[in-house]
Amino acid sequence: MHISLQVINTIRSGLVKANASVDAKSWLTILSETKGITVNTIRYESTMASMHSESDERSESSGNTGSKADLSTSNASSKSGQELLEEKEAMFKNESVQVTRLKRLVLLIMLLAGIAVSAVIYVVARNSEINNFTATYYGSSEKLLATFQEIAEQRLGAVSSLTVATTAHMLDHKKGWTSLSWFQHRALTTRALSGALLVTINPLVEQDERESWENYSFTQAEWHTEGLDYQKELDYGDYGVSFDLSHVSQRVTHDPALNLSTGVANHIFTLDDTGGAIIDPSKGPYLPTWETSPVFLRALVNRNILTDAAASKFANASLLTSTVVFGGFEFPVDETETNLFTTLLSISKKRVFPYVTSPLTRVYVPIFDTFDEATKKPTALMTALFRWESYFVNILPEQIRGIHMVLESTCSATDGDVYTFVITGHEPDPVGMGDHHDPKFNHLARMATMADVETVDDGSPNGIVLNQGECTFQMTSYPTQVMLDDYRTSLPALITFAVAMVFAFTFLMFIVYDRLVERRQNLVLQRAEQTTAIVQSLFPKSVADKLIQETRDMDPLASKNQRLNKFLSGDDQATKTIADLFPECTVLFADISGFTAWSSTRDPSQVFQLLESIYNAFDDIAKSRKVFKVETIGDCYVAVTGLPDPQANHAVIMARFASECMIKMKEVTQRLETTLGPDTAELCMRVGLHSGPVTAGVLRGDKSRFQLFGDTVNTASRMESTGTREKIQVSQETANILTLAGKGHWLSPREDTVNAKGKGVLQTYWLRTQSKQKAGSVASSGGTHSSNNDMAMDLDVPASAEAEDILKRDRKVDWMAELLGEYLKQILGKRVDPLSSKARPAGSIEMPEDLIGINEVVEAILLPRFDANKESTEGDWHDIEIDPVVFGQLREYVSIIASMYRENPFHNFEHACHVTMSISKHLKRIATPELEINDDEKKACSKSKGAAMALIHDYTHGINSDPITHFALVFSGLIHDVDHRGISNMQLEKEEPALAEHFKHQSLAEQNSLEIAWTLLMSEQFAGLRQTLFASKEEFLRFRQVMVNAVMATDIFDKELNALRKNRWEKAFSAEVSPNVDKNILRATIVLEHIIQASDVSHTMQHWHIYRKWNRLLFKELTLAYRSGKMAADPASFWYKGELGFFDSYIIPLAKKLKDCKVFGVNSDECLNYAVRNRAEWEARGEEAVAELVKEFADLQDPGNEARLFL
Repeated sequence: MHISLQVINTIRSGLVKANASVDAKSWLTILSETKGITVNTIRYESTMASMHSESDERSESSGNTGSKADLSTSNASSKSGQELLEEKEAMFKNESVQVTRLKRLVLLIMLLAGIAVSAVIYVVARNSEINNFTATYYGSSEKLLATFQEIAEQRLGAVSSLTVATTAHMLDHKKGWTSLSWFQHRALTTRALSGALLVTINPLVEQDERESWENYSFTQAEWHTEGLDYQKELDYGDYGVSFDLSHVSQRVTHDPALNLSTGVANHIFTLDDTGGAIIDPSKGPYLPTWETSPVFLRALVNRNILTDAAASKFANASLLTSTVVFGGFEFPVDETETNLFTTLLSISKKRVFPYVTSPLTRVYVPIFDTFDEATKKPTALMTALFRWESYFVNILPEQIRGIHMVLESTCSATDGDVYTFVITGHEPDPVGMGDHHDPKFNHLARMATMADVETVDDGSPNGIVLNQGECTFQMTSYPTQVMLDDYRTSLPALITFAVAMVFAFTFLMFIVYDRLVERRQNLVLQRAEQTTAIVQSLFPKSVADKLIQETRDMDPLASKNQRLNKFLSGDDQATKTIADLFPECTVLFADISGFTAWSSTRDPSQVFQLLESIYNAFDDIAKSRKVFKVETIGDCYVAVTGLPDPQANHAVIMARFASECMIKMKEVTQRLETTLGPDTAELCMRVGLHSGPVTAGVLRGDKSRFQLFGDTVNTASRMESTGTREKIQVSQETANILTLAGKGHWLSPREDTVNAKGKGVLQTYWLRTQSKQKAGSVASSGGTHSSNNDMAMDLDVPASAEAEDILKRDRKVDWMAELLGEYLKQILGKRVDPLSSKARPAGSIEMPEDLIGINEVVEAILLPRFDANKESTEGDWHDIEIDPVVFGQLREYVSIIASMYRENPFHNFEHACHVTMSISKHLKRIATPELEINDDEKKACSKSKGAAMALIHDYTHGINSDPITHFALVFSGLIHDVDHRGISNMQLEKEEPALAEHFKHQSLAEQNSLEIAWTLLMSEQFAGLRQTLFASKEEFLRFRQVMVNAVMATDIFDKELNALRKNRWEKAFSAEVSPNVDKNILRATIVLEHIIQASDVSHTMQHWHIYRKWNRLLFKELTLAYRSGKMAADPASFWYKGELGFFDSYIIPLAKKLKDCKVFGVNSDECLNYAVRNRAEWEARGEEAVAELVKEFADLQDPGNEARLFL
């Protein structure tokens, strides 16, 4: 900026007329008051004034003397000053020219920069779309190809496992021909897990065995009738499907001796050239179709698959190599097969589903006569018919359109072994034979091949080899133009235009600014004229001194950190408060429904693991959505949009955020259930939203925080507290904003009004959450969140109840296996040499004979001797890795045990998981005791790790030092109710006298569970697990003893066992103890038994909701027993008073004993407090609760509680 010569001359003339003599500092101070004049300009004006003042003084001096010489000297001096002034003015003009040139240069640079930046922005935005397209395609392709490989890696495992079950069944029952009892029930699960449409057993029949086989198959076909009856129970007809194929044409029989009218043909048959059925004239061998799933009324049984050229090739290859063999592509050859495939698809889809031409493939899996790897040979084949297209349903989100999947097989070198699908959203669509992908996308090809899969996991140690020689498959993915077009939008052009407009606006603002500067210079001129008068009169000295002093006071006296700390602490009261009103905001309150009850059953570390996982996931979504997280209060999450930066679509952003959080919550809890235990996946969010003005600011003090205040915050909290689990409740204000934003379809009015505290009756709305598929990428932490994606109604087709039960059961099995795996690591950690990191070899173990649990209960369990030196040198068990084969056996054991639990309301596998979780919680309290030690003990522990370990050993009576004991106790929780019938031991003795005789008429259910679990553990199937568990006979016997005492302790109604436990308590905890009694061993045994006793009824010592849940299920179980004549009295007649008596006589005394044991720390106080509170709550509300139970189960009928076998 520059000052015109007119300003300078005006100031100069004023100074000359005033004949002023002002010191430079005062001059600068005065002139600085003139707004808009820079320091350099002031200094320049000061120089001009000084020059003219000196010239006038010399002229005056010359006039007074009248000396010609002096006058000459004065004129010379005046000329010199004038020349200096002209020189300065010329310099000023030159600077003005340079400034003008600089302005023009800046304008040119801005113009060029605008063009360049706009071009770059367009390229970057377009490339971003291409990158998004590529990333989405790669991510989608990975999912599809991973699904493809899962067919061989996991899906075939279900079929192979069924072959193993078939072999085991033949060996157990010594059957001559290959068959499997309850084939339909087992094959149904196999078809569900593998995705197969049809599963068959094809025995290998030689020529000389043909007559024997035909007689056998025709006379032993009960499975066919049983299968048809079972299918009727499944109501296949509800899907418009006739499982007897009565709607399709029956094949013509060209041989009078061949009877196809029933489900089983009387001879092995084949098809002639016309498609008619004839008795197979070949000399064998044969592979007749035998047991099938599903079953058909018209004959498929006894058709020889070896007469089909294609099937014969692959079937023979499987038999000769004893491997799993894929067949080639298969299409129906006539109307009969087309209708057959339509029926199979309809059964699989549970709705009428016509077959559209797409390839199917059969897989041939050998069934062996034995499990001996050296001598086994195939005696039959199991075939499974797959439809490739069905595996890629619901893999991708709905918005992903157009990915070509080219499926190729090596079965032959013709083009007929290549087929192309296109994936559009949830559904794959067949394109046709051959490779139909667009060649321009060749560089984006992604491929997966089954050649990478060497073996199929069938549950055996080595699995079964997948044959790669005969026929293998590979799949290659390519994007399509349709998908690319979805990602090419006008957004880059719009962004580029917006950037160009910004530069254009800046360009115009610069010109306007320059004009304003010129105008400002004119104002400066006017101010300069006013300043002349000030210069003439000068400032008083006192005023100048004050101005100078105020200038000095502006210097900072403290560092930035000091000023910041002073501000945040609130000490600097003179500092302006930071706060503001934000008129348009949306506030979210989100609470975890069921968290309080859930946390009462968990260890504190597990509670925080859950909260951290959930809230970290929410934070990632908030960052992506630009949602401001305010705070977390307990299990409540508070967030806001519309501040600190205003957001026009604040309600829409928060709605999307809430929806994504609901989805992420379900995903996180399901993932954590395998580590945090059962019921974790049942947790869900309850969310409330409200929009309005919010007062927000920094509240200073000891812990400064950003806080929200106002009625909007209170109303949002009411929206959450009056809401419903798994739903988002929004206020009328938020609903209005969403409707105005065109999102009214997201909302559905709540049927009833809400009476909110302090607000009165409110009309609220439910916000429909996103479907899982549409949530897509938002579900992953740190993923991309598209702000343009619209939310959809809950349109997902829910999984069947049976499939959901299987998934829940599998999560429980995984959790149980992981939990036992942790304790197994602790066992291995005890055996590990820190120097070599190699476990000591396990010794030879002999299994005791004639084991009867009731006879094995002992007064005291002998725990191992403590070695302080050895304990102090052992490594960290967390670093131990379990052999995958051993862990696989452990999980398989848990899975089989789970399948042996009957479908009782109370005594079921879920209850076993609940008991086991409580046992583990108690053991962890023992593992980390809260010791009260004196100074000498502290000093000894600080010097020696062994001393500290010895102190903990004595405090916990030796339990803490023996991981075998820990494992056995947790293991007992898993198996203590296996095969429980849901009736009392007294009733069980009446119904099964042989069982009562076998177990000496005592603790029948407990001993039965113990024997079943022990027999399974001792089977050859789990030899590797046993060898890992037990390194010596002592460990083996101690494991058995802990297991027996623990399981028998759960029978609290056996008088002899109760008397033994009472006598043991008196011995262990009385003041006077016999010198012949090892008090520590007695106390350890008591602690172990009390752990499982307390855990068996742990629901009574947990949150009220947990107690009510299990109390309801036990009432239901006893009501079923009563209505089926297996219980004398109706539970409703004694339930209220019975529970009070149970609390008084057993639960509360048991909780007090846990406290008296003094090894559980605060856990014992927690148990006692919950027990006392639940007792008081039941006394107050129990009668009402009983009435509700009676009403709920008024029409309850016994559905049967047979154990289900999950493969």
